[in-house]
Amino acid sequence: MKKKTVIISVIIITIIIFGILRLVSGVKEDQEITSEKANEILESYTKFDKDIQEFAALRDTFYKSKENTYLEELALNYELWNSLMSNYAKTIKKIETDSKVLKENCVVKFADVNVNSKCTNFKANYEAAMNYYITDVKIYNKTAKEYNEWAMKSGKEYGLLNSAELVVYKKYIDFDK
Repeated sequence: MKKKTVIISVIIITIIIFGILRLVSGVKEDQEITSEKANEILESYTKFDKDIQEFAALRDTFYKSKENTYLEELALNYELWNSLMSNYAKTIKKIETDSKVLKENCVVKFADVNVNSKCTNFKANYEAAMNYYITDVKIYNKTAKEYNEWAMKSGKEYGLLNSAELVVYKKYIDFDK
């Protein structure tokens, strides 16, 4: 009877020690995964931020160019406008591509305040960029339609403006709810 009690006690202690070791191992593994995700977020945010800066510069160019442009002036610069809008679409696509890691991993809170801050900034800037792009394309397409109608009615051979496409989202988004 005493022998059975000792064997059962040894088995129970072994199971408890094994359970504690698995728990510690699991916690360490979870910490490593979390640390890797945090580093991925920080690296991806650097690319994303660069893309956002490029987008902002193109947006400034768009509005400064559009500010004092009349239909007659568009006839002189239609290739420039077609190129500008093509680059604008490429930039918004690049933002979408470079934000995949952030979209996947910024759904949880991290212990690192810096990572949480990057995620918060990402969500706000991503939503703003996508919605600004939609607004700008709508404005541009309205202008392009007016210009193209004017160019065809004028009787002169003017180049036409290409319509811009909504390349990522077709409707406004509320990314961060």
